[in-house]
Amino acid sequence: MDKTTPHLSQLTHPDITEKWEQAFDAFQDHVMILNHSGNIVWANRAIRNQIEPHLGSLVGHHYQVPYYGTVLPKTPPPWETVLAGALSAVVETSFPAMPGYFLVSCYPLFDAQGIQWGAISVVKDITDRKRIEEALRQIAQSDVAPGSIAFLRSLVKDLCQAVNAPYAILADLENPSRPHTQTVAILANGTYLENFAWTPPPALIEDLLKVKGCTGNTVSTPLFPATSILSSWDVTSYLGSALRGPAGQIIGLLVVLSPEPIVNTHVAKSIVQLFAARAASELQRKKTEDALRDSEQRYRGIVGNAYDLIIEICSQGECQYVSPNCQAVLGYDSTDMFGKSFFDFVHPEERPQLLESFHAGMVSLQEIDMMCRLQTKEGEWRWGESHIHPFRTSSGTVMGVIVTRDITEQKRVEEERVRATKLESVGLLAGGIAHDFNNILTSVFANIGLAKMVMGKETFSKQSVVERLSAAEKACLRARDLTKQLLTFAKGGAPVKSATSMASIISDTVEFALRGSKVRCRLHIPEHLWPVEVDEGQISQVIQNLVINADQAMPEGGELDVMVTNYSLPVASDLPLKPGNYVQVTVRDHGIGMPQEHLPKIFDPYFTTKQKGSGLGLATTYSIIKRHEGHVTVSSSLGKGTSFTFYLPASFLKKAPQDEVPDRLIQGAGRILVMDDEEEIQEVLGEMLKFLGFEVDFASEGEKALHSYTQALEQQTPYVATILDLTIPGGMGGKETLRKIKALNPEAAVIVSSGYSNDPVMARFQQFGFSGVIAKPYNLLDLSKVLSQILYTK
Repeated sequence: MDKTTPHLSQLTHPDITEKWEQAFDAFQDHVMILNHSGNIVWANRAIRNQIEPHLGSLVGHHYQVPYYGTVLPKTPPPWETVLAGALSAVVETSFPAMPGYFLVSCYPLFDAQGIQWGAISVVKDITDRKRIEEALRQIAQSDVAPGSIAFLRSLVKDLCQAVNAPYAILADLENPSRPHTQTVAILANGTYLENFAWTPPPALIEDLLKVKGCTGNTVSTPLFPATSILSSWDVTSYLGSALRGPAGQIIGLLVVLSPEPIVNTHVAKSIVQLFAARAASELQRKKTEDALRDSEQRYRGIVGNAYDLIIEICSQGECQYVSPNCQAVLGYDSTDMFGKSFFDFVHPEERPQLLESFHAGMVSLQEIDMMCRLQTKEGEWRWGESHIHPFRTSSGTVMGVIVTRDITEQKRVEEERVRATKLESVGLLAGGIAHDFNNILTSVFANIGLAKMVMGKETFSKQSVVERLSAAEKACLRARDLTKQLLTFAKGGAPVKSATSMASIISDTVEFALRGSKVRCRLHIPEHLWPVEVDEGQISQVIQNLVINADQAMPEGGELDVMVTNYSLPVASDLPLKPGNYVQVTVRDHGIGMPQEHLPKIFDPYFTTKQKGSGLGLATTYSIIKRHEGHVTVSSSLGKGTSFTFYLPASFLKKAPQDEVPDRLIQGAGRILVMDDEEEIQEVLGEMLKFLGFEVDFASEGEKALHSYTQALEQQTPYVATILDLTIPGGMGGKETLRKIKALNPEAAVIVSSGYSNDPVMARFQQFGFSGVIAKPYNLLDLSKVLSQILYTK
């Protein structure tokens, strides 16, 4: 000791010296008092216990001995600056002779006269703190991507370093009630191990799951049994925490393990808890990214191997993605369709309507179903059934996904089925027609034969002959009605429409159809009913068919309800009709009803469940309503009755006035030209015209008719009327002949006649330039009415 350095007992009272020595001895940090030369005057118990066992008494030694040994410091130690006159020095540093990292705090000591005679220093071991700081710094500055396996591995490595433990496990836990985990990152003595399915010891898992935070334990026997894959670790101490997701659910475990008791448990728990929070965040991120990656792989697997064609489109319909099976479905590579509009491949006939529906659906984000033809690379058109799902991306862009299935084969099979069904219906129809016409022809032949037999007698009754011929004529009228019904639901048959009210048609027809029936009808017809533009005769036939059907369903009598109302059809409707105004008519009986399996066939021709039914009434009804751009539906329950409802488009045209036509023969005069290729028609028509007072010339086709007409004009003996057959096989027909006659005489009175009453010319004869129309078959009164209308009615 330097003779100029006072002893501590000389500086203070002995009792005081003892107290502050006891206080410093209680410190865990190194406390030393140095003289002005840097020699140790006094040292507390902490440094004495650490150094003196191998160095001897510290007093008198230079402070560099315990910290630097024989190594000379490269930079001035903090003690030097204070001994040289600095007021203080606080430095974090490490020492060559003492492992770890330390915080050195050094302050000057003065005597009573204010002269510095030495210094006091406190050296605090901050190795654990620096280890934690370093671990956190490495986490913050890690180059690996968050959520990756590499990042999670670095996390457990830094945790082991921070708590000075050799082992750490980060595991994914799917279901806390079934503690079977999958390790995500596992470190043992600085080496990463391969991940494996891990079932933690019951004591460990129970301890971690029941505590919200970090927990730990030190056990007397190894934590892992000999059968465990981790038994070689000889773990007796652990600290860990359950990892929780955003909603507080347990998603994993983080645990550090050691064969020795973990020191500084309080600090270590804080460290583990800190790492657990970051591990939970990163594990959740990894699980989310894995789920997204799995979803993408699953999506691409589904899309890439789907039979359906899957296309992603923008709001304008341009293809942004096309599934690889495009080549198998349409023959194009995916790149062939990319950037082009999906609707460029749609058939031109269907494109405008589908584009309109598509744009409306994309704007409203409503899903769209459509069926259309798509063009293949070879130019073939294939039927596709498409479903479009619009959606809005996170950036606000509207996109859509189209899933298209090739239904060409399905359509072909369906068409074959429909064709087979039609053939079945045709067979049924043919059988029904043959049956009805055979009955009618039997009546005609029998009555004509009887008339001939009566007239063959020497004395015969004229009245008997008239009766037989009248019966034959009645049978012919039945045949005419039958052909009208057949032609009505045959292809074509445009109705001759005029504006009218359904009220008068319904009331007159119902009254006529139920004459002599036990059924009573209740009519429900409101005021201000919208008018309709219909063929009154055909609609009357519809009402009659439905009323007769209801009458036959109630053989013992009952009540029939006929309800009429104005109906505005909305855009969103199950009915196959355009939105707009309609007149709705419902005919409801309270009869026996029909089984549900009969309803799909109820409108088929010659399908009937009644002994008295012909099977043509409802088929005709369906066809007439369809020709009027309407729709008819049926509902029925056994024992409760049946309801038929049909819809007709409302019209606001005024009802056209009709000329009165007398129901008697009208005699005439003048020449009439008849063009018909059938000699029998020429003969009988000639006799009828002569009976009415006319002279008759005949032509078998258009060229001959024109020759006769031209000759009559040149001889100044023109025809007062011309009757033209609409269809002449192998020759000029009625329409072409009319055009040439009108070129000769624009005022010519020309009547069109045909057995094809469903021809559009017969329905709209005036639009084609004819003055009148007469449909075959007709009788003398029908002919007289038509001639009187065009010749004598002004």
